Amino acid sequence: MVDKIQMVGCAFLPIDRERKQILISKRSMKKKYFPGLWEVIGGNLEFGEDFKDCIIREVKEEINCRIKHLKHLHSRAMYLNDLMYITIAYYGELLDKPVFNKDEISEIKWIGEEELTDFDFCPGDVELLKLAFAKLYEES
Repeated sequence: MVDKIQMVGCAFLPIDRERKQILISKRSMKKKYFPGLWEVIGGNLEFGEDFKDCIIREVKEEINCRIKHLKHLHSRAMYLNDLMYITIAYYGELLDKPVFNKDEISEIKWIGEEELTDFDFCPGDVELLKLAFAKLYEES
């Protein structure tokens, strides 16, 4: 049923191949959903937009960066409170030093896989991070 779809979104996991780290962000306390939780970069797909364009736009809006080597990571449907959330996730490298949008994000941090349990993440994001770390090690 279409009326049960809450969101179609795109996620981007910026990787640092040399340091084996991924960039995460902390949601602003002004956010309606999950304020103050850590998450991967991304956002809602706009009507008429394709997934890669959504990622490029969201990365520019949230951390003011361009992307290189954009690759599909995972697609999933997640169910919360009787609603379905669809996420198309990508990973890649950043061409610029991230500068975050303070209206969206309160903090950013590069983390290693061993640090995943140190943060309170939005639902489903740890799964995406584990998949991205697996790709990071697989491609090294």
